[in-house]
Amino acid sequence: MPSPTRLESRLRKGSHCACQMYQGRSASKSGNKSLLVDETSLSLLFSLQTFAGNMNADSVMHHKLLHSVRARFVRFVPLEWNPSGKIGMRVEVYGCSYKSDVADFDGRSSLLYRFNQKLMSTLKDVISLKFKSMQGDGVLFHGEGQRGDHITLELQKGRLALHLNLDDSKPRLSSSPPLATLGSLLDDQHWHSVLIERVGKQVNFSVDKHTQHFRTKGEADALDIDYELSFGGIPVPGKPGTFLKKNFHGCIENLYYNGVNIIDLAKRRKHQIYTVGNVTFSCSEPQIVPITFVNSSSSYLLLPGTPQIDGLSVSFQFRTWNKDGLLLSTELSEGSGTLLLSLEGGTVRLVIQKMTEHTAEILTGSSLNDGLWHSVSINARRDRITLSLDNDAAFPAQDTTRVQIYSGNSYYFGGCPDNLTDSQCLNPIKAFQGCMRLIFIDNQPKDLISVQQGSLGNFSDLHIDLCSIKDRCLPNYCEHRGSCSQSWTTFYCNCSNTGYTGATCHNSLYEQSCEVYRHQGNTAGFFYIDSDGSGPLGPLQVYCNITEDKIWTSVQHNNTELTRVQGADPEKPYTMALDYGGSMEQLEAMIDGSEHCEQEVAYHCRRSRLLNTPDGTPFTWWIGRSNERHPYWGGAPPGVQQCECGLDESCLDIQHFCNCDADKDEWTNDTGFLSFKDHLPVTQIVITDTNRSNSEAAWRIGPLRCYGDRYFWNAVSFYTEASYLHFPTFHAEFSADISFFFKTTALSGVFLENLGMKDFIRLEISSPSEITFAIDVGNGPVELIVHSPSLLNDNQWHYVRAERNLKETSLQVDSLPRMTRETSEEGHFRLQLNSQLFVGKGHFESPLY
Repeated sequence: MPSPTRLESRLRKGSHCACQMYQGRSASKSGNKSLLVDETSLSLLFSLQTFAGNMNADSVMHHKLLHSVRARFVRFVPLEWNPSGKIGMRVEVYGCSYKSDVADFDGRSSLLYRFNQKLMSTLKDVISLKFKSMQGDGVLFHGEGQRGDHITLELQKGRLALHLNLDDSKPRLSSSPPLATLGSLLDDQHWHSVLIERVGKQVNFSVDKHTQHFRTKGEADALDIDYELSFGGIPVPGKPGTFLKKNFHGCIENLYYNGVNIIDLAKRRKHQIYTVGNVTFSCSEPQIVPITFVNSSSSYLLLPGTPQIDGLSVSFQFRTWNKDGLLLSTELSEGSGTLLLSLEGGTVRLVIQKMTEHTAEILTGSSLNDGLWHSVSINARRDRITLSLDNDAAFPAQDTTRVQIYSGNSYYFGGCPDNLTDSQCLNPIKAFQGCMRLIFIDNQPKDLISVQQGSLGNFSDLHIDLCSIKDRCLPNYCEHRGSCSQSWTTFYCNCSNTGYTGATCHNSLYEQSCEVYRHQGNTAGFFYIDSDGSGPLGPLQVYCNITEDKIWTSVQHNNTELTRVQGADPEKPYTMALDYGGSMEQLEAMIDGSEHCEQEVAYHCRRSRLLNTPDGTPFTWWIGRSNERHPYWGGAPPGVQQCECGLDESCLDIQHFCNCDADKDEWTNDTGFLSFKDHLPVTQIVITDTNRSNSEAAWRIGPLRCYGDRYFWNAVSFYTEASYLHFPTFHAEFSADISFFFKTTALSGVFLENLGMKDFIRLEISSPSEITFAIDVGNGPVELIVHSPSLLNDNQWHYVRAERNLKETSLQVDSLPRMTRETSEEGHFRLQLNSQLFVGKGHFESPLY
């Protein structure tokens, strides 16, 4: 439907109406026939708005939406009727003008856009289109050059894969992985938008509202395509009607390549366009009606068969995320047993049994809970049973030549009603949750709209004319590169080898500093520290020296030994880069969280000058964290081109400020500590004065060493009822965690609180033995309470940790059992707060730290 700009409604006296948009149609109980329902609804861009109706029978009320809205269906929900009038409503919806050029590809056709010259070389490309697909695989467009350049957009198992190569030396399409993959479940017969923008090696790839930004590899900036671009498939040159890959089957709308309207040229039969196969210019709407089995315990579909036919034939397509579920159950005629078709562990299992004896069993397929459509067909004719899955046939392992099968009277898909006996419908496992379509019984298609209208079969807890499958792993809400898997109702995170744990891989397995490890009773050794905790930075291996009064954290680099240097001059400098085994962001986080950091640097020299004079060009310098040159040496502060001996006036030559700058013919050295944290760590050293006669140098840079955790020792006291701290609004993305130590003698008080219009978050000691964590993320307040067997206001330190993510809300107090509550799918993902974050706002009669 075009984007509406004006809405006109004519309602009976005093009525009011709320407008929401839904996708699809469904009915939830047997015999009910409500329309336009989906599991999720989209309000009209703003929060739910109510439109007032007219006050008499004839006048018209006009309502103009503040923003344009694009929708497939619009549902009007009457909220109130005039008590003295009759119930009635008339509504008209108006939209904008919309230009649409559509091409329909039947899976054996394509459009070729041929260039005016042999080679099309572009530094910038913009390709945009909309598509609606009948299948999960197929090429939307392709172009290649004879020297190796190529660009291909291809549906692969319901996802869009973009192949792009600007480097002539790279392999051809057949052997190269896609540069980017976006989208999921794109074979849902709904329209999807695609935009590809390329400027040189920089590419923006968008599918619907998701965008990936990346750079292509190689040196070239131009895309060189020879002769033509093909849309809908990749024809084999010189072989009309033959294609290299599976063709696209569906509709493409408003296809533009660098400003050229490809479909418009094809419709007007322009010479630049060559048509392969049958391409039409209106989108055919196939009458394929999917259904969704919503409930894993009560959903079922009953369809009649033709009983007592010699043999049986049933086929359908299904898609699901669940590994297990009943697909089909029927009691066969003439006492020939019961047929059960189920999904077990992602494998299809067919069993035909009489009483308790299995007379036939077939297993086929694997990982069929991948969310893709799979076709299954059962055929029994003349003592021969065949189970076909995705056009691959399977047969019973044992001899079934004596098994005679007669078609059943009733076929139960997805599950069984509660009121049936075991012989009528067997369900040894839970009901199926997923989608089905194209159901055939005895080679006859079943009209599921007639089922919805009550004229065929029966059903319960179904969505009809809608496949409400969702990909809960797109985007992937498992943090820190955790892998995502899913069922029909939820997703799961595998946090193995990530260094993190928890429902969404949010919580670090490692402590934030050596200070914390010492307070846990650890002694010296190698540990992983995670300086930002649950933040985006990964853990870093360090050495914790816990035996001294100060707890030192040490990070080694790849060259801590004394290294000799000769033959370096300004034209051919000696350089050495240092690798600390972690990213610069990890090192910076560790340094910034420490009270003090240092690195010892030593320069041993013989006729090899170090820094020259304070006004001269330095002969040696080092590079720090910001990739800047620093011409000062250990023991001297930033901004002065000196060594330690220059500050205490103890250099070999008082005219110079480093021992080595005296340029003596015997060995000497300048050694000291660099301790300005904003410049550390040392990432590179450059030496340029070891190329003269008898000139030689040796350098050594020690490990990065830090002590003191600025975040661990940061106590604050609240002495009065009016005492509190306030901070900027607490911004939580998909996960948020709060942890602290406290001690108090107060009976109650709020540790922290942040409010929004409806959302809020609050942590408090609600009684001397209770900690309460309350949060509302648009789906009503959730409250967790931890009861302590001992008093918490005993003026001793106690630990509190609260977390909310897309899977669960939790509260931990000391070593007491962790309280959790599963997160509801309703509401929104992010906390929508607008006030300041208040800390310590409560009734404390004695210090809260």
